[in-house]
Amino acid sequence: MTDDNRLRQMLESLLSAICRKATTLQLDGSYAQEIGPIIDASSYDAPSAEDLLAQAFSPARRELLDFGCGAMHHRPFVESLGYRWRGVDYLGGVSPSVLNNVQGLGSDISFYDGRMLPYPSEEFDAIWALLVLQHVQHIDITFSELARVLRRGGKVIGQVSYLEQIQDYGTFNYTPYGMKVAAQRNGLTLTRIYPKHDAFSFLLRRLLITLGSSDDTPFNEHFNPDGFFHRKIIETGERIGMSVAEINLVRLMFCTHFVFELTKP
Repeated sequence: MTDDNRLRQMLESLLSAICRKATTLQLDGSYAQEIGPIIDASSYDAPSAEDLLAQAFSPARRELLDFGCGAMHHRPFVESLGYRWRGVDYLGGVSPSVLNNVQGLGSDISFYDGRMLPYPSEEFDAIWALLVLQHVQHIDITFSELARVLRRGGKVIGQVSYLEQIQDYGTFNYTPYGMKVAAQRNGLTLTRIYPKHDAFSFLLRRLLITLGSSDDTPFNEHFNPDGFFHRKIIETGERIGMSVAEINLVRLMFCTHFVFELTKP
């Protein structure tokens, strides 16, 4: 047996042994109370942020801000959905090569000071924030500004760190409840939330990479929402009589990232 196969087998054996011991659900009451009404109660599907952005598109609501756009890797995808793309990023965190690349883009891209966005109020129908909110330093100011530049009925859609270890210049990781609170006190509502990478295989994968392995680790196929952990939790939850919502709450509870949708009422 190769080392890679052995590592996969060890993780699967550990998770399976824990799940075999399951008899009943013991979930923190505040977590169930605050996030339970938002969680999907009818399906185990876990849409990606890209899925949610596609679902949100309307020809009448197509002005999109790519918040934390960096080198604009997401622009082709966003425009392929029909949105009119504009990007913004924190000037202090942008590399010189990116600055050189965007000089000819005019008003399509802007830079800001990490606090106040350089746009009029209610300028955008959607805001794309993929793996960027864990880098902001001023959470309430950021959420307030996102709400300000968003039109009523508009959405902030993205993915954010939860139980992930350090990222480059990472500041804060969000719990699901933390995301709800940050949104709510700044004029937004957390309307959808879905699990992403499970913490067990993701952290082991990251450890291997950190200690010198390539990105091609034995856990690459494990840590997505259709991976071993998620399948095992669904199977175990059904065995002990948990509802779909309860199973999805447990899946979300043990993720390094989650996908979210915020709506401006």
